Amino acid sequence: MSDSNEQKIFLIINLSCFGDVLLTNTLCQNIKLNYPESKVVLLVDKPFYEAAKYQYCVDDAIYIDKRGKDKGFSGMINFSKNCKYKNKIYAAFIMYDNDRGIIISYLLHAQKRISGPNKIFKWMLTDIHFERKNELVHMQDINGDFIRALTGKNGEVLPVKYETNPAQNELAQKIAQQFKNKEIIGLCTVSKQKEKDMPVDTAINLINQLASQDKTVFLFGAGKDCRNYADKLKRNGCLNFVDLTDATTIYEMANIMELCKAVISIDTGTMHLAYASGLPTVCIFYKTDMIKKWAPRKSLYPHTVIIDKNYTAENICNKTIELINE
Repeated sequence: MSDSNEQKIFLIINLSCFGDVLLTNTLCQNIKLNYPESKVVLLVDKPFYEAAKYQYCVDDAIYIDKRGKDKGFSGMINFSKNCKYKNKIYAAFIMYDNDRGIIISYLLHAQKRISGPNKIFKWMLTDIHFERKNELVHMQDINGDFIRALTGKNGEVLPVKYETNPAQNELAQKIAQQFKNKEIIGLCTVSKQKEKDMPVDTAINLINQLASQDKTVFLFGAGKDCRNYADKLKRNGCLNFVDLTDATTIYEMANIMELCKAVISIDTGTMHLAYASGLPTVCIFYKTDMIKKWAPRKSLYPHTVIIDKNYTAENICNKTIELINE
């Protein structure tokens, strides 16, 4: 591919989880700022395809089924062989220095293959070894600064953006009609780490307090742990919520959240999705050491509030109402 006469295709490989995929968006935007005519392609693990597809500045999203048909080294070879972007990629960014991503970038014959430090395959299979700046602490800023490997210029500090269209989403429209006279609050209480989850007693008290203020609570989440959590709420007599656990795709959830006055979420992908969609979001960090690297900053997301202490249902409810009133 000619550097000057053909559209540059940039491949961002992020094979991590939901929130990690969303926080890659700052790099997508920085690529477009520096290469306005480029095509930005985001490669992710299959479950998070919709987290990639609807990001601002993403022109195409593709996925690898790393637990299914693309499992193992033979799966990577098969994926790369059939990938429509093979031999067409100007530069591939491998996020989080993932070994699988590094190998795939090599198999796809990307002209420039960029990874960070401390990975064994980096030295053999990548040609630009990017050293991160110690002063950058927020993951979204670290991701955005990856552009410096090509331009020599610092990446712009930008808010993550996810694009929804509830008016064109069938499930969101159905729910909008069903709850058109209700003030809805979204709630996400479960993550992949138990220590980050909202205690069931807190959730029960919070749901009841919101219900007492004529708010309708939508409970979001996916997977067995989320279903079990919802069932535990019901077994404890908490019925004042609409159970949407395992009932939506990522994109459907984002569009349904647009119906909410605010979203309350513990530190997980749903939290990042809510504020990236521009929604008032109450972000609860039971692991306070995660705030510095992963929490949204008020300067970029004025529609957020962070709770890092006093995790009572009353405090969470009050902060939510305050944020709505702002």
